[in-house]
Amino acid sequence: MNKFGFVGIAIAALAVSGCGGGTSSPAPAPAPVPTATPPGAIAVAYTSTAGFSGSAPTPMAFTAPTETATLTATEANYAGSFAATSSCPQVTVTPATSATGAFTATAAGPATSGCTITVTGATGVAAVTLASTVPTPGGVVLRWYTPNYTTQSPPLPQSAGPINLVGLGATFASVLAISEQNYIGGFAAANVGTTAGCSGAPPFATIAADATVPTGLPTAAPGSSLVYYTVTGGAAVPTITGCTVTAKDSYVPVAPATPNPTASIGVSITTSSGVFQ
Repeated sequence: MNKFGFVGIAIAALAVSGCGGGTSSPAPAPAPVPTATPPGAIAVAYTSTAGFSGSAPTPMAFTAPTETATLTATEANYAGSFAATSSCPQVTVTPATSATGAFTATAAGPATSGCTITVTGATGVAAVTLASTVPTPGGVVLRWYTPNYTTQSPPLPQSAGPINLVGLGATFASVLAISEQNYIGGFAAANVGTTAGCSGAPPFATIAADATVPTGLPTAAPGSSLVYYTVTGGAAVPTITGCTVTAKDSYVPVAPATPNPTASIGVSITTSSGVFQ
């Protein structure tokens, strides 16, 4: 009996052990700790009021002084502010810092080289430099069209003076074109006039600004200014000092540049009685 009792106790113990009472489950693995993604490289894109666009490192080439361009700086994984500076007074950039990455660059004066805009973003990320150039205004150019220019295809402007009116009144009036390359400031009425020799009673000749581009004549190309005036003869009489039309631009250069000179062209009237000027 004792022998069988010992065997029963051993079997009972093994049964209890087999039910799992003597083991424990492994602890769960710790959750991974997220790591921050570092800021990416800075990208700078630009679009000018003249319609050209691009992005660094392609240089930004303005077409004329006073032109502006919008700069947009972006950087992946970065929500801070950007800063921008210019290396020369010929091209300015505002504001100094921008929370949105938007800046305005302005062509203040001619710059052929050595002018750059630097944009910085997140600390430790390389700044971006954008080279900028600005051309020098080409100077005022005066050309005129004869009364029959509409019969020409294309119309042929006359570059040499004087403007030769072959009669009096609107029938024989000529069109004067005042233009300038690399200049978008236009020509204020105060900057276009005539000398004393054009006056009189009646006046020797008069000029009047055309409200619209005359039929068949070109409009201003990007980066340039172009206006038209009608020149009309009023009196076929000799003048003491001569009749001259003068024109100048409104360009205010950045030192040490100098303003462009005033352009001028004479006016003469040819009739059956002779040539008057």
